[in-house]
Amino acid sequence: MKIAICDDEKQFIDAICPLLKQWAARNAIKLTLHCFTNGDDLIAAHRERCMDLIILDVLMPLLNGIDTAKELRNDNQTVPIIFLTSSKEFAVDSYEVKAFHYLIKPVDEDKLFRILDDVLNTITLPQNVFTAQTGSGFCKIVVDDVDYLEAQNKQVLVHLSNGRTIAIRELFSKCEEIFSLENDFFRCHRSYIVNLNNIEQFTKTEIMTSLNAAIPISRSRYVAFKETYFNHMFE
Repeated sequence: MKIAICDDEKQFIDAICPLLKQWAARNAIKLTLHCFTNGDDLIAAHRERCMDLIILDVLMPLLNGIDTAKELRNDNQTVPIIFLTSSKEFAVDSYEVKAFHYLIKPVDEDKLFRILDDVLNTITLPQNVFTAQTGSGFCKIVVDDVDYLEAQNKQVLVHLSNGRTIAIRELFSKCEEIFSLENDFFRCHRSYIVNLNNIEQFTKTEIMTSLNAAIPISRSRYVAFKETYFNHMFE
């Protein structure tokens, strides 16, 4: 789930992000946060990434929250917008841009969580799916369900978290574009791509995943892998 927070007060962003992560963990949701301090940057990012939810301050310099929401609505009529402000005077304006809700600062944690639950009940989060060619046709693979990929001769073995393995006829380079760092994968070896979320432990030479599979790490890729893994864990 991609949530954008836009507020010109950085201390507020620093305060709400842990709450959003706590809510996501409680609901077993994979969360990506995008933080902005002005409406122009938010609008540009939304056009590129298409957020699932936008939390937007009303009182901001230059382009305020209401005007920002009007611009967002020109591109997307359905993305839920939650307004945050210290004043109630813009409540009516918020409904003109079809705001999902309107919260007064400082934000009450329980109320925020209830509203987020309501948002979750009204949207369907798209699954990241890869349509791959097999020996008998095509199959759809949910990216998050993949534990690791293994290049083997002229095919790629896709090892799923449930223990199933699918042999696909795709270039490994194409797989690397789909199973990328943006989707929480890392190519640790010329023949292996691993899901960073499924790593149980690792040494300088191999990775153990949730399937108890031992995946080799190339000597040339170890430093980059280690840095990427810890950045991912403490993101």
